[in-house]
Amino acid sequence: MDDRRLNRGDLLRRGAAGAMGLAGLGMLSGKVDVAGARAASQGAVGGSPGAMGSDTLHDFSNNLPARLQWQANYGYCGEASMIAAGLYYGQYASQYDVRALAGKGALQNLKPSQLLVGTNDVYAATQMRLNAVEFNNDTEENTSSFLAWVKQNVVKGYPVVIGTFLNEYLFQESDVASAGDPDYDHIVIVTGIGSNHALTDPTYYPDDTIYFSDNGCWPLSGTPQYSFAYSFASFQKDRAQANAHNGLVYSLSNSGSNYGVAITGVADPNHDTLPVWVNTSVNYEKPEMKDGTATRPKPMSLTLTVTVSGLQPGVKYQLYRYASFDSVPVSRFNANAGNATMRWTIQSNSASQHTVTEQIMSNKIAVYRAVPASAG
Repeated sequence: MDDRRLNRGDLLRRGAAGAMGLAGLGMLSGKVDVAGARAASQGAVGGSPGAMGSDTLHDFSNNLPARLQWQANYGYCGEASMIAAGLYYGQYASQYDVRALAGKGALQNLKPSQLLVGTNDVYAATQMRLNAVEFNNDTEENTSSFLAWVKQNVVKGYPVVIGTFLNEYLFQESDVASAGDPDYDHIVIVTGIGSNHALTDPTYYPDDTIYFSDNGCWPLSGTPQYSFAYSFASFQKDRAQANAHNGLVYSLSNSGSNYGVAITGVADPNHDTLPVWVNTSVNYEKPEMKDGTATRPKPMSLTLTVTVSGLQPGVKYQLYRYASFDSVPVSRFNANAGNATMRWTIQSNSASQHTVTEQIMSNKIAVYRAVPASAG
C-alpha cells in the first residue's frame, strides 16, 4: 500500500470541542436482521427514531465500546480501534501488544511501529486471528463511493476502521490552512449509520449519517467526548476546509483517496464459532505509555465480561480462552482444546446467552472462542 503513511507525524496525540457529539449510543430504530444473534445480544437494533442523536428514520449501531487511546509515540489510535473491533469478536489485547503485532516488534517510539489503515491493518488483523477486508482505494471513484462502502459494511454488522482529517486549528497544531497529512491524520472506528432510506439500500445519500468514536482525543482537556456524528455530505472536506477555524472537529478527505478496513469476523473458515462479545470494566489502560520510550508500562487489573450468544436449548457448547494469538486455532477447536488455558462447558435449557466474568491484568491477552461440543 501507500508507504507515505509511514512518514506521517502524529496519528493523534491530542483531542478536541465537539460538533455533533453523542452522549452515547442507545437502542435504535429501523429493524434489520443483519447481525443475527450478535445484534440481538447487544441490543443493536430496535427502539425509536433519532435515538442515536440524528433526525434519520433508520439507524444501525454495532454498539462498539469507546476506547481511550494512549497519546504517546505518535498516538495509538489505530491500535485502540483494532482493540474495539477485537472486543466485538470476543478478544482482549493491550495497546502495547497490538502495536507489537502490527509493527512486527519494532520499537514503539519509532514511526514504523504504528498500526496504520492502508499499510498494515490487514496484517495486524490476521495476526489477531481476525478476518479483514481493506477498501480498495485504487479503484475508488470518489469519496461518496467510499462512504457507500463504509455504510454497506457497517450495516452488515462489521466494525469498520477509517482514517480521518482532524482540524489542525482546533487541535492547536497549526494555523496554516494546508497543514496536516493529505490523506488522514487520525484513525477512528465507525459505530453506526443513520439513513432516511432502508438500511438495506446500499446507495450513498448525502443526508445519511456516519457515527464514530474518536478514541477519546477531543476535547484537548477534560472529559473525552468519544462519539461524533456527521452527515455524509458535511463530512467531506478538502484540507483547507478541514482546518477552518469554525469547522468540524473531524472530516474526511474529499479527494477520492480514502482508507478503511472492515473487520468481518474471527478466523473460522468452517463457521463453527458462535458470537462472543467481551466488555472491559474500564475503557483505558493506566499508567499510560510514556512518550519517546519503548518500555511497556505497568499493568492494571481488568474485569472482563464475556458473553456467548446464539445458544440453542439442549445443545452443549465449549467456551475456550487462549493466552496468545499464536495459540488460537482457526479450525478443529475441540480437537485443539489443549491450546486453551481455560475451558467452560455450557448447556442452556432456554437462555440464548451465557456470561462468564474473569479478572486479568491489562498486559495479558485473552481470546475467547465458543463452539458446539459436537464440532471437530
